[in-house]
Amino acid sequence: MNIQRLLQFCFRFRILVGFVALLSMLYMNISFAASQKEVRVSIIQIVEHPELDATRQGILDVLKQSEHTIHIDFQSAQGNSALATQIAQQFVGTSPNVMVGIGTTATQALISANQRYAIPIVFSSVSDPIGSKIVKDLKHPEGVVTGVSNFIDPALQFDLFKKILPKLTKLGVIYNPGEANSVALVEQMKQVATQKGLELVLATANTTANVNQAAHALISQVQAIFINNDNTALSAFDSIVNISAKNKIPVFCSGIDMINHGALATIGANQYMVGQQTGKMILEILAGKSPQDIPVAFPEKTEIQIKSDDEP
Repeated sequence: MNIQRLLQFCFRFRILVGFVALLSMLYMNISFAASQKEVRVSIIQIVEHPELDATRQGILDVLKQSEHTIHIDFQSAQGNSALATQIAQQFVGTSPNVMVGIGTTATQALISANQRYAIPIVFSSVSDPIGSKIVKDLKHPEGVVTGVSNFIDPALQFDLFKKILPKLTKLGVIYNPGEANSVALVEQMKQVATQKGLELVLATANTTANVNQAAHALISQVQAIFINNDNTALSAFDSIVNISAKNKIPVFCSGIDMINHGALATIGANQYMVGQQTGKMILEILAGKSPQDIPVAFPEKTEIQIKSDDEP
């Protein structure tokens, strides 16, 4: 009788041990799944051109380092603010973990669509975060928005241009008055230009289709043309260079990658590195940090590129 009870006890004990082992396996699987949690990052880029494309690539390369499985939803607004608004509304509807705006107009669209929600927003390549009303305080951004600016002091740019062209007095600028960042930059350049003995001659282009006309309008009036972080003009940069080259007018640019597209000289942020800075902010937020606790950042490095004599 005692032997029978002992056998029953052993049988029940084996069942209990098996049950505990099963629970342990389930717990391990759940823990592993949690560590491999899939998160969603939605990225809107106002338009595709070399500078902003480099920014996006910098973001993506950093996000690959995440311990999470990150699903990227990327869309370009193709330079259309109305389309940017539609994309932003679609993004909000999918409730991503973080939304990213590359460019001022793209970021503004996200903020507008996110007013009734609290989805973290990280911006990148925004020249004037305060002037464009994206944040009110750079050190202590309010709400759910922070990011990385690509602002470069116009004084540094003008000093370089005059060093290369000592007799430069009239500088043409093509910009889109519909881009808040461009309007802010133009106002800042006006103030600095007077101090540097430069006269700015402005030409507006609301779309890339208008850029050629703007370039032609400047040719007879200026000694050089400058494109400063205006996404519309940058999207048609090759056309500006072609028109300027035929008339022997040099073109300066704030995007260092544009030296490969015919700019005589560039001074600005390394946009790929700006993207990397942005990607690191996104990872901080995915790890639980609030955007309010992440100050707005600026380029860690300014670069100068000057076209060599053997370049076309």
